Amino acid sequence: MHRYRNAPLLARAVVHGRAFLADLARVEQYVPRHGFVVDLGCGHGLFANLLVEASATRRVLGLDRDERKIAVARSTVGDREGRLRFDVADVASAQPPRCDAITLVDVIHLMGPDEQRRVLKGAAAALNEGAPLIVWTQEARVDPRYALAYAQETISVSLGLTRGQRKRFHFPSRDAALEMFSEAGFRAEVIEMQGRPYTDVLYVARRAPSV
Repeated sequence: MHRYRNAPLLARAVVHGRAFLADLARVEQYVPRHGFVVDLGCGHGLFANLLVEASATRRVLGLDRDERKIAVARSTVGDREGRLRFDVADVASAQPPRCDAITLVDVIHLMGPDEQRRVLKGAAAALNEGAPLIVWTQEARVDPRYALAYAQETISVSLGLTRGQRKRFHFPSRDAALEMFSEAGFRAEVIEMQGRPYTDVLYVARRAPSV
C-alpha cells in the first residue's frame, strides 16, 4: 500500500477500500510465479502491484480504459520499470499480447455478454499453451450476497469510482460462465471463495487440447 502514498486522496481511499474488501492475496496464489502476466481491467493497479511484489520472477502489464486510474497506477511503478507497466486500452476490444497468464479481477461484469465472449476468445489467442486465464467475479444467483454485490457496484459507478459503460451489470451465472469458457476453447475449474460477504467465484481456465 505504500506505493500509493503520493496518489490523490480519493484514489488512495478507493485502493485501501479495495484492499480491505477483496481477497486479492488468495487470487494471487493461482497466478503462475514466473513469466509475463497481463492484468486486464487493472484499475489503479493494486492487483498488478501485488503480483510483482509476491514474486520477483513475474513481469506484469496492466491494461485499463480509464486514463485517470492508469495515471495513478503508473505513479506506483518506481524502480520496477522492467517488471511492471501500465497502458491505457479498452480491454473489451484490445487484443492482449502473447503471455503466460491473463487475469480478469472483478471487471468482467462491466462488459455486455458479447464483449465478455470476445474478451475470452482474445485471451485464448494470446495465451501460451497450458497458460491460465484467471477470472474472479461474483456470480449471479438467488442469494442476498449477490444483491449486496450488485448494489455496491451500482454505488461505485454512480459515484464515478468505477467507469461503467452500461446502465446495468452482467454478472454471469455459473452455467453461463462455463458455457462462455467452453465456446472460447477453455476448460475451466471453479473455485469457491468461502467466507466472503459476496457470491465470489474464481475460474481458472486453460485451453482445451486441440483434437
